[in-house]
Amino acid sequence: MSKLSEDLAIVQEKIGYRFNNTDLLFQAFTRSSYSTQFGSENNEVLEFLGDKVLDFYVVKIIADEFGFLKSESNYYDKENDYNEFCIVAHKNEADFTDLKKEIVSNKTLAKRIDKLGFAKYFFLGDSDKDNHVERQEKVKADLFEAILGAVAIDTNWNPDILENVVANLLIIDDFFDDVDVEEERPDKFKLENAITTLKELGEHGICSIPDYDEPEDQVYFDNKYWWACTCTVRNWRLSKTAYGTSKKRAKLYAAYLVLCEHYNIPDEFRKEDDDDE
Repeated sequence: MSKLSEDLAIVQEKIGYRFNNTDLLFQAFTRSSYSTQFGSENNEVLEFLGDKVLDFYVVKIIADEFGFLKSESNYYDKENDYNEFCIVAHKNEADFTDLKKEIVSNKTLAKRIDKLGFAKYFFLGDSDKDNHVERQEKVKADLFEAILGAVAIDTNWNPDILENVVANLLIIDDFFDDVDVEEERPDKFKLENAITTLKELGEHGICSIPDYDEPEDQVYFDNKYWWACTCTVRNWRLSKTAYGTSKKRAKLYAAYLVLCEHYNIPDEFRKEDDDDE
C-alpha cells in the first residue's frame, strides 16, 4: 500500500502546492495496473494534460528569462529598427529547442522524481510490482507530468500557480546557469564595421558625412607614440579622437567611439585600451 496518505502534507510541500481536492493527487500516483485490478481512475489522462502544461510553461519561462523587445536593448535604434521580439541567450530557435528538450526530457523528469522521493508513493497493480516499473525512467516521467495535470485541474488552470509549480518542481534556474546571457552586439556596432556604418548612415541622411582628421605623424600620448584620428559628425555635434598602433585602427576606433556616444552603447574596448595605454 502506498504511503501517500501518511505523507500527504510532505508531498504537497515538495510540490509547492496544497490541493483542494486531494483525490486528484492520489490519481496522479495511480498506475493503470492498479485501476484495472482494484478500480478507480489512473493517471494517464492527468499525464496527458501535464505534458502540455510542462511544454507551455517551460517555453514561457525561457522566453521570460532570455527574451526582450528590441526597444529594451542597449543597441536599439528607434529611428531605424522595428520593435521586434528577440532572444538574448542561445542565438537561434534550434538552440532553444535543444534547451527545452533537455529540461522536459524523461531523463530530467525522472531524476526530479528520484530527488523528490516520490516513486515510493505509487499505487501499483501486481503486474507492475512484479516488474518493478517504479524504477523505469518513463514511468517516473509520466508521474511528474501527471502531478502537473492534477494541479491544473485543481486550480482551474490558474496560470500563476502552474508556472510556480513547474519552476519549483524542476528547479528550473539550474538549467540556466551555463547559458550566456550577454546580448550580442549587432554587426553594425562592432569595431571592424564602424567606418562602414557611419558612411552608410551619412549616405542615407541619418547623419552628416563623417569627417576624419588624421595627422601625418604619430603623436605622443600617455608616454607612448600613437597614430591618431579624430572623427567628427557635425549634425550630431560629436567629435571623438582615438589612438591606435596603426592609422587604420585609430580611424576605426574614432568612428566606433562616435557610434557609441550617439547611440549610448558601451565601449567594449575601454578597459582593454586603458590597460594597453
